[in-house]
Amino acid sequence: MKSPSASDPAALRRAAEARMNERSPAGVPQTMADLRRLQHELEVHQIELEMQNEELRATRDELAAGLERYIDLYDFAPVGYLTLDRDGKVLAANLMATRLLGLERATLLHRRLAGQIINDDDRRAFLDWLERTFTSGLREACEVAIARERAAPLMVRFEAVASEGGHECRAVLLDVSERHRAEAERIRLIEQLTRSLSEVKELGGLLPICGYCKKIRDDQNYWHSVESYIATHTNAKFSHSICPECERKIVQPELNALLRQAGVAP
Repeated sequence: MKSPSASDPAALRRAAEARMNERSPAGVPQTMADLRRLQHELEVHQIELEMQNEELRATRDELAAGLERYIDLYDFAPVGYLTLDRDGKVLAANLMATRLLGLERATLLHRRLAGQIINDDDRRAFLDWLERTFTSGLREACEVAIARERAAPLMVRFEAVASEGGHECRAVLLDVSERHRAEAERIRLIEQLTRSLSEVKELGGLLPICGYCKKIRDDQNYWHSVESYIATHTNAKFSHSICPECERKIVQPELNALLRQAGVAP
């Protein structure tokens, strides 16, 4: 006969009374030995209940400690954690995710990321990533810009994999703004270097230059000073000075002549 479940107290009570009547039809101990046996059983049962209670308390304390460790690991992780449904609605978020998205947790929960948080230009890319995550069964990633209510826009990377049931996905949220800025700066420097190289190449051919005044003739047959020609074809700027040779050949003789005119011997 199958024992009644503890979830049905009435059935359990009836079964216990029936078993007690089977042991003692009159429902009360018949002899002193029966009384001692009943007392012994009650004491043993009491100890069993105390042991079960201790085990339950230990299990409860262990679960509470595990929950506390999980909260510490989840909430205070250095990366953002999100749980999203198929529509991109936020089901759970840790503190770093709320900080990156610029919203309080109460405001962020049950909110669709593609609705207002993801920038318009990247919304289609985000929705495509969400679809791939739930259909491929693999870890999928995308990088989009997010609009934050009380902070500057941010470039973030989403990486997620769908749960076994396929009803939600667990996503990691990373701030990649610095990498995007570095990439943009690298592209800018490459473009600047390319322009500089093209300007240098313009001066790499044969330049007609006057043998007397040192002017340079351009493609339209106009003559320009060296300074104006180079300034036109490159980003170089000039600052004038005197080289040691010219100082020795030109400046110093002129200075000596002025000194002699003034009656001061050089």
